[in-house]
Amino acid sequence: MTNTGILNIHQLATVWTTDPDAVKIWDLRTATEFAACHIPGATRIDDLHEIAQSVWAQRDVLHVLIPQVGQSALECADDIERHRAQDMKLAEIDCAVLNGSHDEWCAGGRTLFRNGMIETRGVKMTENLIFHQLFEHESSTYTYLLADPRTREAVLIDPVLETVDRDLKLIEELGLDLVLVLDTHVHADHVTGAGAIRKRLGGRVKTAVSARAKVSCVDIPLEDGQQLRFGDSVITAIATPGHTDACTSFYLPTRSGGMVFTGDALLIRGTGRTDFQQGSADALYDSVTKKLFTLPESTSVYPGHDYRGFTVSTIAAEKKLNPRVGGGRSKDEFKKIMSELKLAHPKKIAESLPANLNCGVKTDQRLFHPQKVNGISEITPEDLRSAMASERWQPGTVKLIDVRRPEEYVGEYGHVIGAELVTLGPDLERFLIDGNRDEEIVFICRSGGRSGHATGVATEMGYKAVINMQGGMIRWTELKYPVEK
Repeated sequence: MTNTGILNIHQLATVWTTDPDAVKIWDLRTATEFAACHIPGATRIDDLHEIAQSVWAQRDVLHVLIPQVGQSALECADDIERHRAQDMKLAEIDCAVLNGSHDEWCAGGRTLFRNGMIETRGVKMTENLIFHQLFEHESSTYTYLLADPRTREAVLIDPVLETVDRDLKLIEELGLDLVLVLDTHVHADHVTGAGAIRKRLGGRVKTAVSARAKVSCVDIPLEDGQQLRFGDSVITAIATPGHTDACTSFYLPTRSGGMVFTGDALLIRGTGRTDFQQGSADALYDSVTKKLFTLPESTSVYPGHDYRGFTVSTIAAEKKLNPRVGGGRSKDEFKKIMSELKLAHPKKIAESLPANLNCGVKTDQRLFHPQKVNGISEITPEDLRSAMASERWQPGTVKLIDVRRPEEYVGEYGHVIGAELVTLGPDLERFLIDGNRDEEIVFICRSGGRSGHATGVATEMGYKAVINMQGGMIRWTELKYPVEK
């Protein structure tokens, strides 16, 4: 009898499609096998106890393990149970094993996770379209990736600065060529990733936002009805002012009724607010009822945000059920509802608005803009290596702190060149008490668990730019990056 579940690859794909943040993949195969074929986002491990030591052990996720070659799923599940009996932390987490032979895994894995041929982690082929819905937790923002499977040309809608690394990594993994970055409006609750992406990728990607936003650095100032092509598909910009005076929705027709990306104009069972940035309840009511509600009723509605766990709706559903503008509600009723909301301004409005009017370029000089996972800022070893090779990397630009024990610092995995040893515990506490709270610091350990804890401790002590390196020295050495011993 085992408490460890067993999933086939299609079940795993379904779980990941429904909620990509609900799953963490651990791969027990060799480094060579892992490099030849693995699920994007998976972490290779040699020892099950590494799971319990990682930051992921503290999160409410399903931990799915890829067995060693030649090991059956049942044997792997039994092995997990033996380890769980000896490790209280491991015993407390939910585990499952992926079932299937190595040949089946490589054949199926490449089809499912590399080529986007069926649904997996939000990627699916829908009427000659690759589509991926991404989520940024702090601002509850959706970012959308669309691509043509023939030409591989891709469009990104409403990217967030903190998740640019994640988005570009996914685009690279899928073998796509990003040609357009679209913003639905000048956001007040987060900084757009458009400028950072254009800087990273150069002239082959063009940014676009409404001409009414008066963003001088944008490549394509959009007018109502303007069409944008990627591959064999055409997106139409629809001016939908009201939340701001420059809001734009993006409509993509399909045989089944189409997709519309509404930003903050129309939300699932709601609408954007209208009390700042030249907002107008009159204009928003007209935008929704006279423009968006005239689209085919089967059109899928993909909003810019959601705060209740919804991912998609339809025009038909919102016309009938939206409590602000649906069910035949009049403009006067809508204006009364909006006037009574009394919402606090977004927390990041002072930072976001000026940055977004400058294509997302902020005035601070930080090298990293990490993604936050459960409140912990994180980058990958690839992100750190890329930064160290850039022109902006100079001695003292970013402090690298290795929090392992002294024998580990010079042991099997060595340490990142330039990293300073400050062992987790009293040594780190003394270091943080006397440190500069504004300094950019990357914490490093063996697999990412202790450095994640150090990042949390430093954040609680008021440090503003501390970051955990995911995967630690194990991942760093797997990538064959240089080390000192």
